[in-house]
Amino acid sequence: MLKLAEEEIALASEAGQVAREDLRVQQERYRVGTATILDLTTSQLGVAQAERTLVTARYDFEVARAELEALAGRSL
Repeated sequence: MLKLAEEEIALASEAGQVAREDLRVQQERYRVGTATILDLTTSQLGVAQAERTLVTARYDFEVARAELEALAGRSL
């Protein structure tokens, strides 16, 4: 359970990096006139969603760790 939560954090972090790179590309495309404001806004939304997913993954990790600590009766 804890290992799965760690993997979710890693995946969410990678998704955040991909979303930020997509936003960077869309910003440049918008600057030179080859992307629309909708393209730019969609990329911004992608970054926000990726960040939310990362926060959720970190929260889930902490919950999983707390559950394991409660079962073990000690800190991990």
